[in-house]
Amino acid sequence: MGAIETSMINSACVQIGKSLSLPTHGYLGGSDSKVVDTQAGLESGPAILVGALSGINMISGAGMIDSLLCVSPEKLVIDAESIAMARRFLRGIDTPTETLATGFYAGVNFKGGDFLKQRITINLFQKEQYLTGPVIDRDSMRGWQDAGSLDTFARAKIEVSKLLAAYKPPLLDPIREKALRDLVTSLFHEAGMPNIPPLE
Repeated sequence: MGAIETSMINSACVQIGKSLSLPTHGYLGGSDSKVVDTQAGLESGPAILVGALSGINMISGAGMIDSLLCVSPEKLVIDAESIAMARRFLRGIDTPTETLATGFYAGVNFKGGDFLKQRITINLFQKEQYLTGPVIDRDSMRGWQDAGSLDTFARAKIEVSKLLAAYKPPLLDPIREKALRDLVTSLFHEAGMPNIPPLE
């Protein structure tokens, strides 16, 4: 699933789907790596970008490792950053006249960096630059060390903990919720599992 050929065949399928005016879907962003490591990133990031560039309508596979046999919450939050970067890439570089602000910047000292202090610069920067979440480190070496010298996986682990702590399950009709739990329990029993593993 992490091979570049998987991305290539998904892209070919997208082109067929587009020619038939059909919605398209593919498994991209998964990895054959057994852990969230460099291989997982090397396989997932480019596949997500290739899918986005091919114009695919829906991508599944974010967070998946071990040839789609396992989902890693940490990889899921890392892949979310790859997806956000791919979406930003698709927007491209735009230079509409109004945001060039040539009139506004007339007389501003560019050599002294005064343009960086202007509110319009800050506003345009926030729209143009994709500002990553806490999983991605763009700090200096000193800043990274002061923050604990954490690698990507460690930062992703912290982010997963925060997301889970902040999660509020949707309110369900109690009768339907019981029916769903009963269904899942019966499927576990049919599979020879006496109890449903607790969610942590």
